[in-house]
Amino acid sequence: MHHPTEAILQTLVAAVFLGIAAQLIAHRWRLPAILPLLILGMLCGPSGLSLFDPGALGHTLEVVVHLGVAIILFEGGLSLKLDQLRQVGTSLRNLLTIGTMVTWVGAAWLANFFTGIAWPTAALFGAIVTVTGPTVVAPLLRHLVAPKKVRTLLLSEGLMIDPIGAVLAYFVLQWIERSGLHWQALSVDLLHLAATGTILGFAAGIVAVFAMRSRKLGDELRNLVILALLLGCFLLAELQSPQSGILASMVMGLTVSGTSSSDLNPLKSFKGQLTVLVISILFILLSGQLDLESIGRLGSAGALVVVGLILVVRPLAVFLSVPPSMMSVKERLLIGLTAPRGIVAAAVASLSAIQLRAQGLDQDATTLEGLVYLVIIATCTFSTLMAPVLPRWLGFTNDPSRRRVILVGAHSFSIHLAKILEEEGWHAVVIDGVPRKLAAVRAERVVAIPGDARDPETYDRAGLGRDTKVLALTANDELNILVAELVRTEFGVEHPVVALQNPPEELGSQRQPWIDLLGQGNLNLPKWSQQLSEGRAWLTTLELSDRQAHELMGVLRENSSQAIVICGWTDGRPDFQLVNQKLNDFKKLTLLSRFDVEERLLSQMASHPEQLKAGADAAKDSKDSKKNTEDETAIESEPEAKDEAEGRDKAAE
Repeated sequence: MHHPTEAILQTLVAAVFLGIAAQLIAHRWRLPAILPLLILGMLCGPSGLSLFDPGALGHTLEVVVHLGVAIILFEGGLSLKLDQLRQVGTSLRNLLTIGTMVTWVGAAWLANFFTGIAWPTAALFGAIVTVTGPTVVAPLLRHLVAPKKVRTLLLSEGLMIDPIGAVLAYFVLQWIERSGLHWQALSVDLLHLAATGTILGFAAGIVAVFAMRSRKLGDELRNLVILALLLGCFLLAELQSPQSGILASMVMGLTVSGTSSSDLNPLKSFKGQLTVLVISILFILLSGQLDLESIGRLGSAGALVVVGLILVVRPLAVFLSVPPSMMSVKERLLIGLTAPRGIVAAAVASLSAIQLRAQGLDQDATTLEGLVYLVIIATCTFSTLMAPVLPRWLGFTNDPSRRRVILVGAHSFSIHLAKILEEEGWHAVVIDGVPRKLAAVRAERVVAIPGDARDPETYDRAGLGRDTKVLALTANDELNILVAELVRTEFGVEHPVVALQNPPEELGSQRQPWIDLLGQGNLNLPKWSQQLSEGRAWLTTLELSDRQAHELMGVLRENSSQAIVICGWTDGRPDFQLVNQKLNDFKKLTLLSRFDVEERLLSQMASHPEQLKAGADAAKDSKDSKKNTEDETAIESEPEAKDEAEGRDKAAE
């Protein structure tokens, strides 16, 4: 038998190791992390391989769970965008009130009818499963193609419902423990809890904002100070009114997120990493102590509860909460079938089971815990499997309004390419941090978004979704790769396109590179953009026969530095990842070429010269019309652009 200290050490180390391993598995296979966390926890816990024992922590486990939930909800409140809440205000309010009541009553009835548990325990189960949670919704949204208002509503509901469901479960538990308690006493307790959490959370948030803006604190110390404030706020709220700490944590996060301070990015990064670690540890510990036999004993009754909750109760709650004037039937159906339960449901179920066992209700505690974890596993699995399927069934993936391309970097090349994309039926958006460059973009009636290319908020304002095409077209290779990594990790964009003057060798050596190289690499954008602005180059789209595509391949091989294929078109969709051997697969190509090779192109493709000539004439006309705005539309020379990018980096730091 292990010494108690050794058992505690083994449990904590195993929780960290297994939690990070589960996160790696989830990242590799693009799954919500909750699934591998639950599987590893149950497999390696006392009911499995017995590699660790959460029971060795004793009452410390409850403390760890409480503090962990506080950190998670603070990070969730910090990520909530108040301006986006206004877009779904009515729907969100109804989901948090009407939807919560429908889910509570419906889940309680299902549990009582199919499993036979007593009504008080069934009511507790219904309260617990009202929550969804950002820990499972946010990763799911990276793989879900849906309108922005649907995504905003799902994430906002997950953030706001956690404290509501936890408080509701607390009051049901108090009703069970103190049977016969008058409703007036419960109402007073509820008001006291709400006031305590709101006031203390807001006060702590104000102090945190002052700490963020203080020049006397470095970034690392500033983040730690805010963490200490969070934990102190949680403790003080719990001492004043039990269960008010989780509400105070979320209100503190909301208060901090309401500031326009530029210091939010380091704080979000720090809290995001801390939250991933906390979630990993908590899920391993909570799932490790779960009695697997309790889930097995539920049998078909438990399965019917889960099916009814997923296919009947949740859709009913959404359709009763979201007005038809706010969202279409398809949008409400997608929301109704997307409701995974997460860490807060697991934590509240485990803490409730501990208190029920202390009251001598062992059987009710075991059934409650098993049923909640069954709901967590089933809803997460269902939502994960349906995330790529539902949008396709409902037609969101083929919605013309979702044909969006974001071009990072404002200069002549990006403006020309944006206009071509618009002509082909795509919505182009240009991003840049220099206002004078965006003035030239707007002059061409192309949407321009000012903002830092390294800030996810910029892409939110540009309407970036998982199915959006992103082209990093700045003069800085490192910044372009950074943009590609950002949109891939934060938004789930699978193949961002980058323009690189000196592409790393590993990008070309991978069998399936996650980055697409524009023009097959070695694309000197400053040079080409300067030539476009001066009328010495042209960018146009050509419709070609098979023979003409073959002839064009020969021309490109002989003039690789003067003529470059930017993208091919298939069924109206641009393909930027090209190699010369595949040009025959496309009937339409977008070509970037110098005028001094125009005659060669015309002579070798004499059977179809009119498109080339038309493209050349259009480019020359464009040159004359833009003569007065050359300085704004032309990209700076490469050294100047790099110096400017480095200057912005230093300013941001």
